[in-house]
Amino acid sequence: MTVFRSTGLAALILLVASPASAADSSGARVAEEFARPALAALAGSGETLTGAIGALCAAPDAEKLEAARTAFGAVVDDWGRVSVLRFGPLATGNRFERLFFWPDPRGLGLKQIQQVLAARDENAATPEGLSQKSVAAQGLPALEFALFGTGAESLAATDDPYRCRYAAAAARNIANVVATVSEGWADGSDFAAAFASPAADTDPYRSAAEVDGEIVKAADTAFQYIRAAELLPPLGKAIGEANGRRAPLWRSGLSFRLMLAQIAGVRDLVAVAGYAGTGPAGTSEIVAALDAELETARAGLAGVATPPQDAFADEADRARIGAANLALDHAGHVVADRLAPALGLTMGFNALDGD
Repeated sequence: MTVFRSTGLAALILLVASPASAADSSGARVAEEFARPALAALAGSGETLTGAIGALCAAPDAEKLEAARTAFGAVVDDWGRVSVLRFGPLATGNRFERLFFWPDPRGLGLKQIQQVLAARDENAATPEGLSQKSVAAQGLPALEFALFGTGAESLAATDDPYRCRYAAAAARNIANVVATVSEGWADGSDFAAAFASPAADTDPYRSAAEVDGEIVKAADTAFQYIRAAELLPPLGKAIGEANGRRAPLWRSGLSFRLMLAQIAGVRDLVAVAGYAGTGPAGTSEIVAALDAELETARAGLAGVATPPQDAFADEADRARIGAANLALDHAGHVVADRLAPALGLTMGFNALDGD
């Protein structure tokens, strides 16, 4: 998978390791009020999608195809919020990539999916078999092509049962991965216990400061990911270089909806962590500044009026996208230059940096 560099966090050097009660720590709040509800919502929408595709395969028609596509959009919304949790259970075993293989500048995912469909690979038509395939053939981008890509209209007829079985396997595989991530965050799991109640003998977190470092790093990583993987490649350096087909999920028209959900996830994560109310003096103003930048980014992306494949080259929408990109850059600086120091953290290189 292609990696990229940015100017945010990478490692967090903990300067202050302040104690926190198990019941009122930032980790406990994030686990109980954000991670578990967000994952439960994704699990629920994933099951709805699996059922909708199953119904489509059993009795294909245009109405059932539309229902499956609508259910896919709901999963994208819920995934966008969950994706900010890019650590712990979601980062283990390539689960993030199994759910969302992106960026993909060489089109590896598209090539592999087209090969699977052309060969009618039976190993990819079951959740178990698909789970053993490349991550590029799994997850939401792969399923999007099955439901919205070239030839997808055949799903509404009876002449392409293999494509529907592949889509059903992809949906169930996604649901299975989400279930595994949810187990990792469940109350009583080793990870959740360490995240909510870090101590000298817990792994991977041994202090409240380490947990705060993970939360802050997750927010910064989300900003960098949206900009470097989702916005800047299709935006190009000039309008003549714009290519909306380099945006994720452009076929379904869900590119900006995904980004809006990701921004909402970051806002909720920081709000639930409680830094505005429990951090050192001045932290509430920093969180307010961060929220203002995220509102600017949200408003810009929400105002895009044309489909993703055209929006980046549309002068008015390009301006809106550019404003959102700038606001996300500013948000990253608020986190790295103001919030992290206020919490006693120093930042190095971004977690998405490659070697």
